[in-house]
Amino acid sequence: MTTITIKDGKGLSRNNFENLEDFQLELILMQEKFELTAEHIKILKSREEMANKNPNGLSWEEVKAGLKRKSV
Repeated sequence: MTTITIKDGKGLSRNNFENLEDFQLELILMQEKFELTAEHIKILKSREEMANKNPNGLSWEEVKAGLKRKSV
């Protein structure tokens, strides 16, 4: 078995991994643990307001239904 050791792994919850897949899973979990900055929140709220004022696109339900049809 191969063990991967990361020196100075800032942001990692651990430094030793059993294999590459184990390390990749840690990286994925790290990406899920983030908070938006105030500037990002401001941008997203602005885009949400624009979308609400101009509802010419598809609803989220329509998008999901379209994706489900394409995956079948």
